[in-house]
Amino acid sequence: MNKTTQTQKTTITTTEIVENKEHYFNDIVLVTETPKAYELVEFALIQEVDIKSIHNPYDYQEIKIIGEFTSPSAKVYKIPAFWTKDYDITLDPTWTQPPGDIQGMASRNPEEIQGLEMVVFKGEEHYRLRFLPEESGSFELIVKVYVRDELVQVLKTDIEVHSNSTSYHGIIKVEPTHKRNLIFTDGKTFIPIGQNTGWYTSSTRKTYDYQIWFENMAANGMNATRIWMATWGFALNWDDYRDFTKRLNQAARLDRVVKLAHEHDIYFILSLLNHGQFSAITNPEWSLNPWNVRNGGILKTPNEFFYKREAKEIYKSQLLYIIARWGYSDHIMAWELWNEVDWTDNYNELDVTMWHKEMAEFIKANDPYNHLVTTSSVYETLGAYKLDSIDFVNPHNYGYANLNILHTLPPRLELIWQQYKKPVFHSEIGINWQSGPETANMDPEGITLHQQSWAGMMGGSLGGAMNWWFDSLVHHLNLYNRFKGAATYAKELNMVGSTYEQLRLEDKISISHDDVGILGYRIDNRIYGYLYDIKWKYNYPEIYTKYQIVVKIPFANGTYTLRVFDTMTGEVLSTSTLDVSNEMVELRLSFKEDIAFIIE
Repeated sequence: MNKTTQTQKTTITTTEIVENKEHYFNDIVLVTETPKAYELVEFALIQEVDIKSIHNPYDYQEIKIIGEFTSPSAKVYKIPAFWTKDYDITLDPTWTQPPGDIQGMASRNPEEIQGLEMVVFKGEEHYRLRFLPEESGSFELIVKVYVRDELVQVLKTDIEVHSNSTSYHGIIKVEPTHKRNLIFTDGKTFIPIGQNTGWYTSSTRKTYDYQIWFENMAANGMNATRIWMATWGFALNWDDYRDFTKRLNQAARLDRVVKLAHEHDIYFILSLLNHGQFSAITNPEWSLNPWNVRNGGILKTPNEFFYKREAKEIYKSQLLYIIARWGYSDHIMAWELWNEVDWTDNYNELDVTMWHKEMAEFIKANDPYNHLVTTSSVYETLGAYKLDSIDFVNPHNYGYANLNILHTLPPRLELIWQQYKKPVFHSEIGINWQSGPETANMDPEGITLHQQSWAGMMGGSLGGAMNWWFDSLVHHLNLYNRFKGAATYAKELNMVGSTYEQLRLEDKISISHDDVGILGYRIDNRIYGYLYDIKWKYNYPEIYTKYQIVVKIPFANGTYTLRVFDTMTGEVLSTSTLDVSNEMVELRLSFKEDIAFIIE
């Protein structure tokens, strides 16, 4: 059971009333029992008046509450409050009706947890503040209430944040020297290895899908996913783009999924809009969209969303709500403004690019933790990728049928990077965009899952490329183990250094076998290497063993440690001392499909 409740007040609040203005709140209640550094701390604001009878609390142009937290080191976090209601999320395991499929394949496995999930609301609606303290000590909280941008009330209190022994790496950023990879605030490399889990597909257990998926992912070392705010899932605006009251149950469910991500140490891209909402052609939802004038909205056509001022200002309120409710999470890898924005109707590159500029800059101005911002495209080029406010390129490509992804993806990655000079991440890749079951028929062993992870990680991307078909391929065939080797190896990578050189592009490397390709990096005094059979692919799985392949790589003279890894399990197969002379390292390795190594 998941609960949100208000605890007894443990802070002392002082109030400053702006002369001749409405007095909205009389107290700040600390909801978190024991505030700790690096963990969510929540506050509830106690109303003195019935705010919802006066204002629309989802409209931040009409009423906006900002919490200003000042840390012991004098760092200031300005965080918007959000309107919500307390709730319990429960699962009734006695429910016997089988689940229906929600835009995918629901699991009916009796060995998994099954039942009926319910969100039960309780208490009164109110404002909340969510805060992630990044240090311990005494914090000052000043709550400012604005009505139509005019300050009307100020409340002040102090909060003591206790120390925490947990390992905290900070928020994910772009590595600033080479702009190829991601790092945490503390400088530690982050290599995402994972898959999409766009929405729950079970009509009954709902977010318990994520509990099962994340448990399986974490057990195999996977650390990344991508979640949609789809209209059939977590979208806030599908009933009313100005009022999210009817979608608070979905917001509560997303709360739970975010907590599950934290528990399983999985970082996620949150995709805020899907193309179908603004298309009458591709995955069409426009006829049902509340923004549509036919449904009482303000847009005559989908593309007006990108240039109509009123629409943009209204949408910014939704962005503030999203930042307020989930922006505390250090497990957000990035805010993704769109899924495949180039599928929206009457696509205009200039309008879409300028919309992205405005919204990405708005997020960066209002997200106190400065999470990365991206967007995604069905093609590998997009005007918005050129914007400084878009932190990494995020294309999709399902054109890998009959191909060895290891051999074909890395050249694409280099071309994309050369065009945009920022990290590249294929958050969707595959061999069939139309059908998960057909993809499973084509690749029942999950060879493409293995190849996408290693090709991205070792071929110039910021991490392993990610599959779609999480429900009908990976979970249905229990292929989570296909990620284990790459996920284990990824934890060994330190991509921070003065040099960044791809082995694939090093013309002085020699390999004694024509069927063997190489990926990887030479970074300062270390080599991360990966060898693979160029003929190996999902429809050509039977590869013979190659013995004593000789690989020569230019490298500084010295004594190093060589570790050789099993690419399926991540197990270290051997460790040995390696002496390099004549500025050339020579390896002799035997393998079948592929093998990985580290020299340092």
